[in-house]
Amino acid sequence: MKIYINGRFLTQKVTGVQRVAHEIVKQLDNLEASMEIIILVPRNTLQDIEVDFQNIKIKEIGFLKGHLWEQLELPLYTLNNLLINFCNTAPLFKKNQIVYIHDAAVYSRPTGYSKNFVRWYKLLYLCTSKFSKRIITVSDFSKEDLVKHLPNLKNKITVSHIAVDHMDKVAFDDSILSENDLKEKQYLLAVSSMHPNKNFDLIIKTLEELANFNEQIVIAGGQNSKVFSNTFVKKNPNVKFVGYVTDEQLKSLYSKARAFIFPSYYEGFGLPPLEAMSLGCPVIASTAASIPEVCEEAAIYFDPDSSVELKECISQIYEDDQIVEEMRNKGLQRKDAFSWEQTTKILLSELKKYK
Repeated sequence: MKIYINGRFLTQKVTGVQRVAHEIVKQLDNLEASMEIIILVPRNTLQDIEVDFQNIKIKEIGFLKGHLWEQLELPLYTLNNLLINFCNTAPLFKKNQIVYIHDAAVYSRPTGYSKNFVRWYKLLYLCTSKFSKRIITVSDFSKEDLVKHLPNLKNKITVSHIAVDHMDKVAFDDSILSENDLKEKQYLLAVSSMHPNKNFDLIIKTLEELANFNEQIVIAGGQNSKVFSNTFVKKNPNVKFVGYVTDEQLKSLYSKARAFIFPSYYEGFGLPPLEAMSLGCPVIASTAASIPEVCEEAAIYFDPDSSVELKECISQIYEDDQIVEEMRNKGLQRKDAFSWEQTTKILLSELKKYK
């Protein structure tokens, strides 16, 4: 059985959906030798791709790039074969394909996205949900949300939770701590972009209300957080923006933090809390979207619109060492409920239906 994979993710920076693609493909390479799996990428990109597989092949096709390559050349090349798309986007009208749609944010929380972005993804999801053989999403919450907006998905969508055991293979890089004068268990960590759905403003508001709070809050994120930091950090000496960090630096930040704060309004799954749990870091999380499904009893929860509740959670973490230890242990247990191997086996079970 020959299966093609949409390899655009190999040409992109690794964020949430690209992480999912990378980890599942690694597992496919280890678990499945009976299928011929070929990752297709645009022309002249192979020299910049740093991956090494035992069984899976990578092949350059076509002459175009980006969306044009994906919409025109990719479906033509894979016309008579099954195609897997991991990162929300896929050829609009191809029938013989499986598409991962990670959330329904363009329907439920469009704030912060451009109008063209929302229009494009609504069209994309409408077409792929209608024509594709199967849609896979990453949580029961996302399944319900997608079906609410795309009712035709009801009988063709599968839930496959994702995982964080990739962190086990990442080394620690404590240089991020020494460079920023961070002391173990004496700071709170937030990993955030400035997108409105991430609700970073709640942390800002809560800090302004914590008059006697003298511990540091570390914000790790992309370049947009650096721009934001220029005005905010001058008024809040306890806040430290470290900008973009490597996986190795992030692992050290998680492991040495007093707790991790996740105030998001909307997540299809939400990897960061689970990453924190896997490193023994207690999690303070919002009650929104998929977050309670993922974290269950292994987090301390607050209403994402309530700075009062977030303040209470922060106070608990600093005043009660017993709660800290309890949440640490619950988090370590919870992360074991997820694995990339299990995620990949769900995909394989779908693939075997189409032999």
